Amino acid sequence: MKILTISDSVEKSLLKEDLLREKYRGIRFILGCGDLPPYYLEYLINSLNIPLFYVPGNHDEQSHQSQLMKKSFAQGCKNIDQEVILFKGLLIGGLAGSLRYKKGEYLYTEAQMKQKIFSMIPRLMLNKIKFNRYIDILITHAPPYGIHDQTDLPHRGFKTFLSFIKLFKPTYLIHGHTMPKKRNELSHYRSTTVINTNHYKILEIKNALI
Repeated sequence: MKILTISDSVEKSLLKEDLLREKYRGIRFILGCGDLPPYYLEYLINSLNIPLFYVPGNHDEQSHQSQLMKKSFAQGCKNIDQEVILFKGLLIGGLAGSLRYKKGEYLYTEAQMKQKIFSMIPRLMLNKIKFNRYIDILITHAPPYGIHDQTDLPHRGFKTFLSFIKLFKPTYLIHGHTMPKKRNELSHYRSTTVINTNHYKILEIKNALI
């Protein structure tokens, strides 16, 4: 199963609709890791006619009312912040935002991110009972602490993501937010593969996962 993962920068090569459909034929769905304009997300799902699940990044904004109502700011796309969904046999969860370095939406302290994760625990435990695993893919905007992050506060990763990996063992954690040092920035932490998708990648899921 092929998945398109995106974050942070609009990929100009994807804006040619005919080439997009030809090159990315067979992609089953899209995962967005934040800081992308709504028009880009809507363009991708309309061109490829496939679902898109995303989490907002620290530069994404929406009205206070819209945030309270958990509405998507990109029509046809689903915001899965603090949720875990089942799609095509995969358990996919999301956590939006980055470490708080100023006032603003989708900026969190470590304690606040821990509370966001705490709210997901009932669904994760139910997954363990029903599927014998907690989660397959976690998409985030920020990286885990010490993995693909940087030393400055705005680009520092969350330590609580390391705890999430230890406890819930996702097969993949896919994030954006930081510039990769190389084209395919991929690391392993315990049993989890951590992927920096900035600004896009094709992920091929083995059948054994599902």
